[in-house]
Amino acid sequence: MNYFSKNIKFLREKRKLGQSDLAKVLEVSRDNVASYERGSIPKLDVLVRIVNLFHTDLKDLVEKDLESISSSQYAVAADPGVPYQRTPPNADLTLESLQKLIEIQEKYIKTLEEKIEAGSKSKR
Repeated sequence: MNYFSKNIKFLREKRKLGQSDLAKVLEVSRDNVASYERGSIPKLDVLVRIVNLFHTDLKDLVEKDLESISSSQYAVAADPGVPYQRTPPNADLTLESLQKLIEIQEKYIKTLEEKIEAGSKSKR
């Protein structure tokens, strides 16, 4: 299961940030942050900023429900100005997490295309 959108919202609220505040830090619009929290997957450069901001492994961000586990099982940065430096012990896991995000994004796009197609057929 993909917990990315749930975790983004959880970590944002844990930091007591509004969507606009997070958007400024990530250098995206508030609408982008809202879409991430609804299930959209950001571009790679934004993902890197999110990982750096929250000092959370991408694998954890995607695959764990951070709200339901102890914060000792993942790291959250206290200072948003300090970039995340940890290198994962297994680079393949990060690649695997990115591939899962891509698969989820592709499914999301396919669903949207199907909805658009169904809507255009019903108007005919």
